[in-house]
Amino acid sequence: MEKTNYYTKIGPLIKDLRKKSNMSRSQLADDICSVSYITRIENGERCPSSVILRQITNKLGITPEYLFRLIESSGSLQVNELLNQLFFNAERHDFKNIYRLITEKEKELDVKSIQDIQIIKLFKCFSMTMLNQNYQFGIGEIKNILNLTYTEGTVPNDIEFSLMFLYGFFLSLNNQKEEAYTHLINIKEYIKHIKFLHTYAIISRFYMHLICVCLDMSKLKESSEYLDYAIDYCKKNNTHTILPELYFLKSELCYRLKKETAFKSWYNQALRLHKLIKYSDDEHFNTFVQNRLNKLKTS
Repeated sequence: MEKTNYYTKIGPLIKDLRKKSNMSRSQLADDICSVSYITRIENGERCPSSVILRQITNKLGITPEYLFRLIESSGSLQVNELLNQLFFNAERHDFKNIYRLITEKEKELDVKSIQDIQIIKLFKCFSMTMLNQNYQFGIGEIKNILNLTYTEGTVPNDIEFSLMFLYGFFLSLNNQKEEAYTHLINIKEYIKHIKFLHTYAIISRFYMHLICVCLDMSKLKESSEYLDYAIDYCKKNNTHTILPELYFLKSELCYRLKKETAFKSWYNQALRLHKLIKYSDDEHFNTFVQNRLNKLKTS
């Protein structure tokens, strides 16, 4: 690969990854180089040395090899584009579109990275499980996908963590509440050690699933603490598509605490926000609310 081609292509990738990490140029440059040097790298005007490149990628939570793979193969770029689309639809709980994208593209693409294979398998399992409501299938499949890369006792990357909390989510949907709660609490500690996130919705969704389990088990104090944290996290990290569900869960908490006025206020806020940022033809939010209301009626 020609040197010019290398740094004109690597700069925009670093910029994109930095933004996904919600990191400023100043934060990325800290203890590595000047901010102006980072700017010139991102603009394709300077070629970083191998030492600086490794420092930059380490701070972003990836490896230089990950960047080279994207640059050197047009097929890798196509895989990356598919992954971006899958994450976009996952944030909106558009399971039908996730499944459609994978079934249309997976045979066409030459996916060589075990991490990329794992991500695609994750989304395929997630969409199939939710569309078919076969949670026992999801529980078993998630274990198999996680075992592709994860070593027991180590800190997971964001995809491995996603698989872990989906395992807990499927346990809860399979009415294994105690197991789901124990599992989600056990993996919560990993969050502060994850360096790179493909999307901040990963952490938002984790807390939403944990809150649902806590509410189902009448752990109201924990529910309140996690709700306040999750709502603030969504606002700070621009994952607003999850806020309507969190606002509804806040209203559910108020209902369980017999705070009728607060219940109505949060419930109406959830409905208004959903209308403002409506994002899916499948109406996941309405189904979610109805299912939670049905649980309240029978509790």
